[in-house]
Amino acid sequence: MIPWQCGRCGEDQVAFGRVPEGLLCHTCHDAQRAASTFTEADAGIPERYRRLTRASWEAHFQCPWPAALERWPGTPHWVALWGPTGTGKTGLATVLLAEHLRTGRRGRWILGPELSRRLQRDFTAAEDVIAPLLVTSLLVLDEPLSGATADWYLERLVLLTRTRDERNLPTVVTSQLLPELLVNPTVTAPPPILSRWLSGLRIHDELAGQDIRLRETA
Repeated sequence: MIPWQCGRCGEDQVAFGRVPEGLLCHTCHDAQRAASTFTEADAGIPERYRRLTRASWEAHFQCPWPAALERWPGTPHWVALWGPTGTGKTGLATVLLAEHLRTGRRGRWILGPELSRRLQRDFTAAEDVIAPLLVTSLLVLDEPLSGATADWYLERLVLLTRTRDERNLPTVVTSQLLPELLVNPTVTAPPPILSRWLSGLRIHDELAGQDIRLRETA
């Protein structure tokens, strides 16, 4: 009889033969198997960004992985990525989400225009669209301010931001507009959104290179 402890839930266990590989009890093993069926597609990651890794991101954008994100554990829970188009913001955020999913946890990826389209398509089902984004353990908001500027969209964006902030849920926001938002009062973005989005890690200098899309077609 061999005593051991589950590496996930911490509960004491006893093995009458070999200790299970991975040090997971039956309950945690079953939970991990169930969670592992949640794929990058299920999370909403677009096809072109699936299976992206840190190494392939560095090779594609010809720049090193940002040092501030080298061992990001989810705290601080806000990560703001901004820079010109084609410099790797979406890819960077997607790698963080993909790594999160590989640990057996859930997450979501949503593009601003797509979020506004889903909300506008059926206002009666708006809460069904927002609900999973409020609670998922890691959310990527890709260019959220490129969605509709109508009050109904901004209200949902404020709700989403406030709720995730109150729950300390890791959220990655990408935008071309964030630097301008800080100095340009003509751009519409409620302060409750900005103060939270910019309260954690800010990655920008590392994303100031050339547009990789233009470089590829040159």
